[in-house]
Amino acid sequence: MKRRLDMIRWAALAVLAVAGWFNYRAMISYTMLMFSEPLEDMSHGWLVPFVSLVALWSQRKALREAAGGPCWRGVLWVAGFLVVAWFGGRGAQSRLEQVSLIGLIWAVPYALWGKGMERVMRFPAAYLAFTIPVSSFVDFFTIHLRIFSSALATGLLNGVGIVVERSGTALFSRVPGAEFNVDVADPCSGVRSLFAMMALTAAYAFFTQKSLLRKWVLFGCSVPIAMVGNMVRIMSICLIATWFGQEVATGYYHDYSGYVVFLVGVSLMLKAGDLLHKHGGLIERLARFRLLVWLRRVCVGAEAAQARSAARPYGVVAAVFVLVIAVFVGNQTVPRPEYNAGSFIASALPETVGEFTSEVPWFCHNPQCLETIEERELKRVGQAGVDGFVCPACGGTLHGASLGETDALPRDTVILKRNYRSQDGLRYSVSVVVGGRSRGSIHRPELCLPAQGFAMLDAGRVELEIGRGTPLAVRKISATRSGGGSLSIVYWFLSNDRESCSHTERIFLDVWDRSIHNRINRWVMVAVNVGSALETAEELERFESFLAALYPQIAPR
Repeated sequence: MKRRLDMIRWAALAVLAVAGWFNYRAMISYTMLMFSEPLEDMSHGWLVPFVSLVALWSQRKALREAAGGPCWRGVLWVAGFLVVAWFGGRGAQSRLEQVSLIGLIWAVPYALWGKGMERVMRFPAAYLAFTIPVSSFVDFFTIHLRIFSSALATGLLNGVGIVVERSGTALFSRVPGAEFNVDVADPCSGVRSLFAMMALTAAYAFFTQKSLLRKWVLFGCSVPIAMVGNMVRIMSICLIATWFGQEVATGYYHDYSGYVVFLVGVSLMLKAGDLLHKHGGLIERLARFRLLVWLRRVCVGAEAAQARSAARPYGVVAAVFVLVIAVFVGNQTVPRPEYNAGSFIASALPETVGEFTSEVPWFCHNPQCLETIEERELKRVGQAGVDGFVCPACGGTLHGASLGETDALPRDTVILKRNYRSQDGLRYSVSVVVGGRSRGSIHRPELCLPAQGFAMLDAGRVELEIGRGTPLAVRKISATRSGGGSLSIVYWFLSNDRESCSHTERIFLDVWDRSIHNRINRWVMVAVNVGSALETAEELERFESFLAALYPQIAPR
């Protein structure tokens, strides 16, 4: 009977693997593209699957010994990850699909071969999480990490006699003969090296440390190790700028200074591993007393689960097979979500808003020019051609959106822009992006600000009173542009029946509509570029008055 059961389990696993390839093939292709995406900086992702395979191969004896009877508890985990797979596939969210695939790689063997197999599969499956692109989702963290790294580097440099001052994330020196100005931008925040260092340390801990506690302690060290490595990199750039000039420091050396993080990180990781080999026994003795009761409970629960696993083994295999195939087939055959083409946004921005009058900005798409000029000035100088306005600088045709926006956004995206000015010179630049069928129609301003020369200082939720029953929740970004000057960017999202300032919330609402209601709702992002920090009560009150007059005109309800 056992031999027959083994043949059925292996046959079911083979069929599920093939079905999984067809279900996840688009996600796998997208993930491989992300490995080469500069914004994500996921070059370490190519090695992660091979590390997981090596971990599996190194445990091949344990895998054979751990194989037991099918387990109904594993079926529950399979069902849970299939729900994630459904929302990820129907909602066009590749990261959710990745989570579901990684979960199924762990849960399916758990259901088919029991608790012992689950323990052996934990690390090889969990390690695949390092292939999930997350850098573009943690900008809220990178801002604080940049400030922390720059502040710590400033203190240490001054401590060794290098006089350095700090303004936000910028480090500069006014010492005659050693002047420099270095800004810790997003790529230098350390978050990318943090993920790579975590992946490297996790693999090193798994293969070199014997006990589970030592592995977790060493893995926990990866965070401070990466932060120290990045801080040393910032310090080294400042030292090179002091000794050889800013051009050398921010040019050739900056491009290759990432190896400093790697060398420092690997050295500290090896040292931490050596210390654990020497003193890990003390840590385990201190933790053993607290863990003893918990471990007994876990072992008793595991034994009970293993005892229950023998009941109706063929039913477990059949349940796993039917559930997985049903979800995968449904994901491929159910009609795709219908697009809601209805518009709830005005077709044009108003010319006047309260005390503010406006002009439409026009953009040159010549890469060597990229001039931005307002319509009033174009009419004044007579720059109107047969096909519309002509750039006065290069003679090229002007467009209603910038070259970067036009190239990055899908063709069915609608962009409305106006610059509003008051009599005293206060300016608000309003941009309304109306999404199309693709999720790529709308993305957060945080992703494109660095490419436009901005350095983000802070970001957070703010509630504004705009003369309606409930406040308007917006996300406010404080930033500076290279060359000086602070500004604020305020934005929020809305659909025909929802409003949110959270990109994450908007994504989950969109996934819910696509997966459950089988529809694609049209989302809109309203962004306002404010030429001040919006820190004083007067600035904030005036901005609220502007939005109170603008909002009903662009989204009448």
